[in-house]
Amino acid sequence: MLTLKIIVGVMTVLLVAGFGALVGGLAMQARNKPEAAFANAEILLPKDARIVEATPAGDRLVLRAVTPDGQERLYVIDLGSGKPVGTIAVKRAQ
Repeated sequence: MLTLKIIVGVMTVLLVAGFGALVGGLAMQARNKPEAAFANAEILLPKDARIVEATPAGDRLVLRAVTPDGQERLYVIDLGSGKPVGTIAVKRAQ
């Protein structure tokens, strides 16, 4: 009978600890609010360039711009901040 009381006591402690961990985890998750979306962002394109394609890639946006003389450039934008991550000049083999 003593063994049964010990087992029930240990299981009660484990249940209370697990429930406490669950409630604590939910409270922590509720406090961690996601970042606010950016309001406005700018990207500087060469004069007379036009964006011909926009492709989402995870948490990034890839813009493909073409100038009137046919030069292409890829602009990689971070969607969380709206800031450009980098640019890639596209060269064609001659």
